[in-house]
Amino acid sequence: CELLKAAPHFNFRSNILNVVVRQMNNKQCEEVSSACCLAVGHVFKTDAQGEVALEAARLVAKMVKDRGFRVRAGVLRSFLSLPLRVHVDEAQAAKIAAAANAKKRKKDKEGAEIENEMREGSSSVDKILLARSQADTLEAVTLTYFRILKSEDLTAEHIAELLPPALEGLAKFAHLINMDTVVDLLGVLKSLLKKVDALPLDASLNCVLTAFQTLQGPGKEMQIDQKEYVTPLYSQLPRLATENSSRQHTEIALKCLDAAFIKRREYSTVRIAAFVKQLCTVSLHAPAHTSGPLMAFVRQLLQRYTSVHQMLENEQDVITSGTYAPGLDDPEQTNPFATSAWELATLKFHYKDQVAAHASGAASLRILQFPAEAPDRVRKNMIRDADEMYIECKRLKKKHPLESRGGDRRQQARFITPRKTGNYHLK
Repeated sequence: CELLKAAPHFNFRSNILNVVVRQMNNKQCEEVSSACCLAVGHVFKTDAQGEVALEAARLVAKMVKDRGFRVRAGVLRSFLSLPLRVHVDEAQAAKIAAAANAKKRKKDKEGAEIENEMREGSSSVDKILLARSQADTLEAVTLTYFRILKSEDLTAEHIAELLPPALEGLAKFAHLINMDTVVDLLGVLKSLLKKVDALPLDASLNCVLTAFQTLQGPGKEMQIDQKEYVTPLYSQLPRLATENSSRQHTEIALKCLDAAFIKRREYSTVRIAAFVKQLCTVSLHAPAHTSGPLMAFVRQLLQRYTSVHQMLENEQDVITSGTYAPGLDDPEQTNPFATSAWELATLKFHYKDQVAAHASGAASLRILQFPAEAPDRVRKNMIRDADEMYIECKRLKKKHPLESRGGDRRQQARFITPRKTGNYHLK
């Protein structure tokens, strides 16, 4: 592993890569598997030309396929270290340019030999070669992800373990795929979201995030109603109320909410109000390091969409019809305007000052101060405080009743009437 990290362009790098990639799935020793995954991830990050990374990615993809997807999740997570930046269409243009250059070299063999020698001695990156390598790497990685998502039995233990890293990788590289792949990807995601409750929470949230990032990237021109991806997100939010789910998956949930309501404009007022009510309800039952960022996001929603300020009014002062139905999965059928965000009044007295401050800010429509009060920043700070067992203690200094108030500097004598007692101690 250390030799591969130190000299990835070694003459026998293919032999070393074969050994290291095989040991990435070592089930007898977890330390060996982790060391090999880190070594391959280091190669993915540091390979400037892209050739070594392409060879490693193909070897990993072949191993995953040959072993019937019975591999560790860390093997797939190593793909997340790839710094892919080239779009598929750009790669096609690079291949055409490379073919044209090859024809020129055939005509002028002497000039081609001199150019090859100069390229070998130069430390600069060949952009055409890099684009081709990254395109082939992207093809190998996305093909591996699609094979996992299209498996016949998604409930199998080995497939369920690989779903979260596969969807996480697709969410990262979705903006690089072409339109034909977008259609196939959205079809696979729709079939997964139909059984979203049976999936692990991180897999379901990554599925929603992949769909939004795909539609905001290469699928931007497609006229698709995004309700199919907003509705599963609404139904999965209550699963954040447990301790383990909130610690692991709050970050992904915030990314999904940001992609659904901040990076794009939502025109359904009822849908926004339903999400405000659902976030307030989840915050009331979730741990503090989840309630804080969710309350910060509620403030962000109220700041962006002024049409849902009715949720802050008294239920008796608003004329509505019907009752609120919190048990429905479709946010547009819950009738959120029949109730109010009364949870904010309770969260004002939360034992965590950050949660209480954001609840009070949401109730009073106080503007969120970025970047200090950004939801993700709040999440990081609160998790750090929980890990370090840090408890913020505010010192409250009370003024003496005889001190002057306001700007009046003159000393004023105040006479306090003593409290009447029965003087029982003198009897």
